[in-house]
Amino acid sequence: MICSQCGSQVSETQKFCNNCGNPVNTTVNEVKIPVAKKSSMMSKIILVVVLAAGLTYYALTLTRNYHPVISDQPSVGYGTNPGQGQIKSFKTNAGVDGNDIVIDVETVTKHGIIRFNDPEGKQTVPIIAYISPRGKVVTAMSISESCRSDDFYLEGKTIHCANCPSYWDMESLEAYACCQKYYPDPIPSRVERGVLKISKSVVQDWRTRL
Repeated sequence: MICSQCGSQVSETQKFCNNCGNPVNTTVNEVKIPVAKKSSMMSKIILVVVLAAGLTYYALTLTRNYHPVISDQPSVGYGTNPGQGQIKSFKTNAGVDGNDIVIDVETVTKHGIIRFNDPEGKQTVPIIAYISPRGKVVTAMSISESCRSDDFYLEGKTIHCANCPSYWDMESLEAYACCQKYYPDPIPSRVERGVLKISKSVVQDWRTRL
């Protein structure tokens, strides 16, 4: 405590200032100095930063864009169950109907992911088809040029290269490991009366990206 008359320091038990004699109980002002709680403030800042980062990641996950080709793909109304574990590709044969390569959608939904070749043999790279977790029918050229793999499998919400550690989001094709660029290249397709149709020219004219 400080005496307001002379500025001398006095204790709370004193009734008069020892220096000037002023009454302490009526004229002495108590000076309170707040104690900064730096550690508590830092903890709050860290908590806010962590929460903000978490909310940002969650928002980006919800608003993650489809690959532009996948965005325009048809939906079957139901998706692959992410809890099924690893789903290996099923090798099958497709047919030809006019200008289209065709295969039953039921074959895709039954096996999760299928792989087949151009029935006319003009394209040597296989084609894969799968249903994404949000129900999109995805058709793509089954090759990753970085390691020359032509086989893939599904796990959770990702599609994995069968020969190297590369894997990607099944709908956005965002890369999670190794190869950022050479995911299975999506190609447009359509569904008509339960039949998946891919233009022969799209498949046969496709060229590798390397």
